[in-house]
Amino acid sequence: MITDYDLSLVLSSFVVAVLAAYTALFFGARLAGLSGGERGRWLTAGAFLMGSGVWTMHFVGMRAMPSEVPMTFDALMTVVSWLAAVAASGVALHIISRPQLGRGLFVAASLSMGAGIVVMHYLGMYAMRMSEAPLFHGGLLALSIGIAVVASGAALALCRMLHSKTGAGALAIQAGAALLMAVAICGMHYTGMMAMMFPEGAVPAADNGLRGEWMGLPLAGLAAALMVFALAVTVLDVRQRRDRQQQIAREQQRVAALAFQDVRTGLPNRAALERDILNELAQDASRAKRFALIHLDIANARQLAETLGDDRFEQAMQNVADTLQAQISDHTTLARYSAATFFLLVKHPENAENAFMYRRLRQIEDRVQITGTALRWRMGQSLDPEQIGRFEQLQVDPELVLPAEKPTGETLTS
Repeated sequence: MITDYDLSLVLSSFVVAVLAAYTALFFGARLAGLSGGERGRWLTAGAFLMGSGVWTMHFVGMRAMPSEVPMTFDALMTVVSWLAAVAASGVALHIISRPQLGRGLFVAASLSMGAGIVVMHYLGMYAMRMSEAPLFHGGLLALSIGIAVVASGAALALCRMLHSKTGAGALAIQAGAALLMAVAICGMHYTGMMAMMFPEGAVPAADNGLRGEWMGLPLAGLAAALMVFALAVTVLDVRQRRDRQQQIAREQQRVAALAFQDVRTGLPNRAALERDILNELAQDASRAKRFALIHLDIANARQLAETLGDDRFEQAMQNVADTLQAQISDHTTLARYSAATFFLLVKHPENAENAFMYRRLRQIEDRVQITGTALRWRMGQSLDPEQIGRFEQLQVDPELVLPAEKPTGETLTS
């Protein structure tokens, strides 16, 4: 009866089963999306830890069984039983982590893992090489095999489900699933123990090479420590890998942003302006005055650069950019097109709010102060999208498409 078992070892076997189940779920979820050598390393580690955990649970559970004689095991059969558990775990993890998984493959993975557990269990019991042949209870034997297959299928289904889960929710599901799997694993083991019994008076073979003392609490403690350590190292590796990926993503975003940003002023650059204009041109062509372009160019930029030098000239352009930025209205983009040329892309130019912006821009010479040299501005604008329909002209000479005409309404040049 189960009441005759060493309950401390039964509890230890359950703890090991929980860790083995959690390891299986953890590695099964992480294998998805991996390929090449990295996938091989994770698969090997997962199979080793999962198989070793289930195998350890089995032998700790066997040690919990009351025995009138010292329990010993054949070394070769014991190792083979461990290999069966590891191999079955590897095959199951390999199949369940595939990008596409049909019903046939899922059944194959469940049967493979279930068969490995059954072989491991009964071969492990045979490893005692008792003097009398074992007696089997047919119903319990079939039940133990069914539990092994169903538990394997449930474990693999949970692994599959966890592929798409992240965060605290995934951890909660994983912990709950590990407990349920541990119950199933222990249920299979102790059902199998009752299904295969030895006649009274049977004793292990005298030449068995492994003594049973090490298969109780020492083995449970060693296996638990190993799995906890492996999981801790793996979690740390996952976090470091995720941090590196996030850092790479941030760097890629930064580099991508720099492609559309003037380094000195932080304003959108020529590429960003061209992109935004193309986006505007792609809008509904029936809408009149979709946007306006204002061209602001420092006419004496060369003289200014020679007087100030490169560093002070760039600092002066920074001051110019800051001043211009302070004058513009909402829905207006300021871009630095070249060293001393700026553009304003004004959306909704018919908005009355822009009238105040135009007045401020006409007074820009008074607002920007450069020590020692006065700025001379050339300004122009276009309100008609057809005037900039040939976008390649903008790249050659902005003034070709931005005549200083006087459109109707309050504008820059009115």
